[in-house]
Amino acid sequence: MEIIRYKENPILTVEDVPFRVNSIFNPGAIKFQDEYLLVCRVEMPNGRSSFVLARSKDGIKFTVENQPCLTPKDHGDYSKYVEWGIEDTRISKIEDDYYLTYTGYSKYMPLVILSVTKDFKTYKTFGPISVPSNKDCVILPEKISGFYWKVDRPSAENRKDIWISKSPDLIHWGNPQFLMEPQSGTWQGDKIGISTPFIKTKEGWLALYHGVRGFGISSMYKLGAVLLDLEKPWVVKGKSSEPILAPEKDYERVGDVNNVVFSNGWIVEDNGSVKIYYSGADTNICLAETSVNYLLSICK
Repeated sequence: MEIIRYKENPILTVEDVPFRVNSIFNPGAIKFQDEYLLVCRVEMPNGRSSFVLARSKDGIKFTVENQPCLTPKDHGDYSKYVEWGIEDTRISKIEDDYYLTYTGYSKYMPLVILSVTKDFKTYKTFGPISVPSNKDCVILPEKISGFYWKVDRPSAENRKDIWISKSPDLIHWGNPQFLMEPQSGTWQGDKIGISTPFIKTKEGWLALYHGVRGFGISSMYKLGAVLLDLEKPWVVKGKSSEPILAPEKDYERVGDVNNVVFSNGWIVEDNGSVKIYYSGADTNICLAETSVNYLLSICK
């Protein structure tokens, strides 16, 4: 099973949001109490983003709630770091808690914010877990060798590499190590970043990542897959040489940001099938399906 786009994409657009927004896109995804939940980014009329929940029984037909679930104003002492918006959450379940890592935007440049919830009704914010400039952060869903691990994308002058670091408590992070870098002259030539949370497989920790290549004054975002070692997550066991999903359809090519497929949420079913929730052109939410076995096969 390769990558199959849902035939009625997109599954959510601005018309599905019951309050006024400019766009809905880039959702985190999780299964919670027999429901599929998407924590969607909505750009508000003032141009700044918040999060809103969308719920579904089948993972295809979603209903968007009638108000945001998390906004910049909900960040208390950390509000100054998210004054310009919160963007693109990834969701990792560790024991009974759901950890949201997302980009906080402000005049201080982007950085990673950590919040936690048990019920997707109330959220506790721990504030920044990176210094600027940093984004595309995912926390692995279990401890390894007694530590939590996060993968993110710091920016250092012209470098746009993926790094990994560890923590005893999810707050204090150290021992950073280089993980992956862009590959000049390819679909991931300009920058890369982790897209989805990692899932545990028999072969290793599996995730999607995005690669960006510039064309003149524009760029194209595509998706690939990467596999990390189970016991040594700083070791890349393999990754896809070609993109698994690229902008081809009109709803992926034309929108607020043209030529973008971007994902930060997916759900793995018990039978090994995978629902990838992604956005086309920063304007909508789409669905593509594949399997864990297929993704593993292209990482080898």
